[in-house]
Amino acid sequence: MSIFIRIWFFFGLIILLGLWFMSYTFNQQVKPNVRQVVEDTLAENANIIAMLVAEDVYENKVSTPQFDEKIQKALKRKLNANIWQHNKDQINQQIYITDEKGIVIYDSQGIATGQDYSQWNDVYLTLRGKYGVRSTRSYDVKGNDLGSSNSIMFIAAPIYYQVNQHNKLIGVVSIGKPNISVQPYIQRAENQLIRQAAWITLISLFLASLVAYWLKHSIDRVRKYAQALAPVNQTPHFRSAQELNLVAQAVENMRERLEDRAYVEHYVNTLTHELKSPLTAIQASAELLKEDLPLDDQQQFATHIHEQSHRLRSLIDHMLLLTRLEKSKHQIEIQNFNLSELIQQVLDQYASQIQTKKIQCLLDIEPDCMMNADRFWIQQVIINLIDNALDFSANSAKLLIQLHRSHHLQNDQNIELTIFNEGEWIPDYALSQVFDTYFSLPRPISQQRSSGIGLSIVKQVIEQHHGHIQIENIQENSISIIQPHQQGVRVNIQLP
Repeated sequence: MSIFIRIWFFFGLIILLGLWFMSYTFNQQVKPNVRQVVEDTLAENANIIAMLVAEDVYENKVSTPQFDEKIQKALKRKLNANIWQHNKDQINQQIYITDEKGIVIYDSQGIATGQDYSQWNDVYLTLRGKYGVRSTRSYDVKGNDLGSSNSIMFIAAPIYYQVNQHNKLIGVVSIGKPNISVQPYIQRAENQLIRQAAWITLISLFLASLVAYWLKHSIDRVRKYAQALAPVNQTPHFRSAQELNLVAQAVENMRERLEDRAYVEHYVNTLTHELKSPLTAIQASAELLKEDLPLDDQQQFATHIHEQSHRLRSLIDHMLLLTRLEKSKHQIEIQNFNLSELIQQVLDQYASQIQTKKIQCLLDIEPDCMMNADRFWIQQVIINLIDNALDFSANSAKLLIQLHRSHHLQNDQNIELTIFNEGEWIPDYALSQVFDTYFSLPRPISQQRSSGIGLSIVKQVIEQHHGHIQIENIQENSISIIQPHQQGVRVNIQLP
């Protein structure tokens, strides 16, 4: 089960338990409280009526038709009251009166007159000077119990009459009210509670879903960050979630250590593999030089050792450059410099090699082409590209270097650098791999391979400067300063 489902399920369970507790509290507290209010009202009414009927009880007028008619008119009085959205149109009360012995002398329902109620709690307690109250279940005409909701609450009050300047207890009046008459108010409160609880449940579950999704999404971000190997990935940051930020920071620290360890292992393995071949060649040539050889052979082996030593030095330099580049992806130093002059400076470094191979170097460079970039790394790009172009160019081949500004939409300017070398095409299978680290092709003349690091550095530098690089085989006939139908390889770079 996913964490999203778990959080949502347990949050929903807590909400449902809370709502059940509210419902239980309602049944245990609200209903009794409503009945307490009703009891309070009945107690007041009973005492008022006791005062009003005292004279009639003393003069024995409660058994007359006139008294009964007066009471019946009062109880059957029509009401037009809208109480808390409940329309009340009649009085739901009944009255009975007992004498000082507890014998019923008047009953508004006309069924208990003459019965002995002296043992009923309301009469029994009131006759003894206490608060009298009782609740009696209701029965239908067949004697079936109608349940506690149909019970009747009776509140009694003593009837006193002043005789010889003394208050004499002459009877008890009891007022009864069916509990079902207050049920509409209780039911309305229950319905309102259920509706509100339903809304609260839906909103709470929705909010729980949002929280659960946010947690799941945040944890997924940390997980994906931990799984990703690319060092350019940014550590995820979460607002108002310090714990998740601490987890992400811990993952970042762990990942950096693991990446550093993996990088060192990969670096050492690669360097060991690349160094093995030239070291073997140097060792073999050195062992042969120990023997008594003709001078020409000695010169040949010495030249071979020099070439392999140069290859080792080039490999180490490129590996150090690649390490520096990969460990400083967010630390390039932007400065304004003249790219046209930088290209000319690099060409001056290769002047002897160009002259030795009798390369025809053709330049189409826009003067004073200024740009904002890291001068050191752009210089490494130009060095690697020109070095590659010269290595794959035959003697007396043509080398074309073009540099121009190009205008785009919204007045943005791009700098476009093109380097074309006349020579053999890159095999089709290799076109998609030339920028891969450690991939190289044999040079046409020496058949030796390079470290395969130079073009990888070029691509990474261009991407860090938000530029684009493309390498392609062309049958060059679109540049006027090159003779038509010259076959070669062109590298095109666009930099902002």
